Amino acid sequence: MPRLSLRFVLATTAIIFLALTAQAQESNEQSTYDLVFPVAGKYWGDFNNFGQCRDGCSRRHEGVDIMADKMTPVVAAADGIVTTVRGFNTDGTPIPGGHQWLVIEHGGWQTRYLHLNNDTPGTDDGLGKGIVDAIVSAWIASGAKQWGGVAYPVKAGDVIGYVGDSGNAEDAGSHLHFELRVGEGSGAVAIDPYPYLTSGNFTLTNTKTWNGHFSDDDGNIHEASIDELADRGITRGCNPPENTRYCPTHHMTRGQVAAFIVRTLKLPAASTDYFSDDDGSVFNGDINALMEAGIGFGCTDTAFCPDRPLRRDEMAQMLVNAFSGDDPDRYANPDGTDFFSDDDGNRFEEAINRLMAADVTRGCNPPANDQYCPDRPLNRAEMASFFLRALRN
Repeated sequence: MPRLSLRFVLATTAIIFLALTAQAQESNEQSTYDLVFPVAGKYWGDFNNFGQCRDGCSRRHEGVDIMADKMTPVVAAADGIVTTVRGFNTDGTPIPGGHQWLVIEHGGWQTRYLHLNNDTPGTDDGLGKGIVDAIVSAWIASGAKQWGGVAYPVKAGDVIGYVGDSGNAEDAGSHLHFELRVGEGSGAVAIDPYPYLTSGNFTLTNTKTWNGHFSDDDGNIHEASIDELADRGITRGCNPPENTRYCPTHHMTRGQVAAFIVRTLKLPAASTDYFSDDDGSVFNGDINALMEAGIGFGCTDTAFCPDRPLRRDEMAQMLVNAFSGDDPDRYANPDGTDFFSDDDGNRFEEAINRLMAADVTRGCNPPANDQYCPDRPLNRAEMASFFLRALRN
């Protein structure tokens, strides 16, 4: 698989993609990346076609088209986070004839991969899948949003999908439409990828124009908690290796909370591999350490479900397990108060009430706060505040 290095300097005009505030701190940092060519197989033709006329010149081509056979693997061009998946129903089945594509954020810049396969192999039926199952599963678990919401980490060279002709490419021949964009989210602006796919080194100059550690939590009610956790080395960003974003609205996963707790308690490495469904997960070591310390628990008797969103009831039990330590009365509920009406019979009800009595957790329906919403997933911003309250109490 050819590895190509790309070089571009993020110009000062890129500042327009970041929110400027009176309190913003500014610093310039350069990062150099090696990129993997996104088509991992035979391709042909001249793909120097950025900016060409489309639809009678009513729009311009915002990527380059790399011609290749259907089902040729498409790989992540660099380490990053898959944030957007399109072309699927909320249950993960392909939208018949739908355009399958995805976005990877790399910290101040992004890559997009369009016209992925939507046909059953050997047919042109529009009923196939051109994005790998793990990414689609993460999209479903995140709430199946139309833009953003996913937080699936990938490494450069990881297979993310397959060349196809979905969308408006049905009559154009199978190919990958590859985009390189400056900025983040749906507002990132396309630049020509061709010179960077054919030459030299790739250097990104970031101009820091945000408060605190992360660029995407300014104004969030949990921002102070997020920054304090980052100061303590407990949390990191969601876009390694840059870690300039926190993804505050993304769901906290069970694997991520394992890492939070292990970093906080400085738990030693485990000698046992407790689950098979976390093999290959970046959180495998954290999960095993959590289990060996008697803090963690599976989503079933035999699985941990590292990529599944962490529910509020699971959070309560993990925090009680983690921070009670040798003092079982640390989070006490001496009066046996039942604070919430919607967790009766929940296996974590005692932990929920103990955290409420200690003012670590609160209800989900202010100002009444008589409901806990035990099955609701936590987002990363909420988890920061829960975690800090648990540490302080």
